[in-house]
Amino acid sequence: MRRLIASLLALVTVGCSAPLAAPGPHAALTVTRLRAEPFSFTYVSQLRQPERLVIRDQVAWVNAWASLSPVGAPIAAPPNVDFGREMIVFVALGERPSGGYSILVDSAAANSDGVTVWVGTSSPGPHCGTTLALTQPVDIAKLPRIDAPVRFVGTSKVIDCQ
Repeated sequence: MRRLIASLLALVTVGCSAPLAAPGPHAALTVTRLRAEPFSFTYVSQLRQPERLVIRDQVAWVNAWASLSPVGAPIAAPPNVDFGREMIVFVALGERPSGGYSILVDSAAANSDGVTVWVGTSSPGPHCGTTLALTQPVDIAKLPRIDAPVRFVGTSKVIDCQ
């Protein structure tokens, strides 16, 4: 009997001293980009600096949307968003010296720590022909609303046009 009790105590002690489990695996979230094609939503905006925004209310959405129109130009109404069920991820690359740059919301996932959003950027290689116009690429996506911290993870690539 003593041996059984000692064995049980040893098992309980080992079980209690084990490290805490890592957060559960990420559950993929549905990402609905506002542009279906695999290109940035727009390449012209007022956003000269990189931005990573999570928008959970109409006022912030209207303000972000307005940054897509040239200064002084009429501003169209933004697409409808049900902020009770959805949130917007709004990412800007910042101003670039030519065309050929892009930013895309690739995917998103959630776990007990919050939401992770993967954002891909691309730039033209030295052999690519591009416009010499300044560009400010922006991408926008809807995700299910989750009131938790959002972390952005970036990936980048250079397009080889040879």
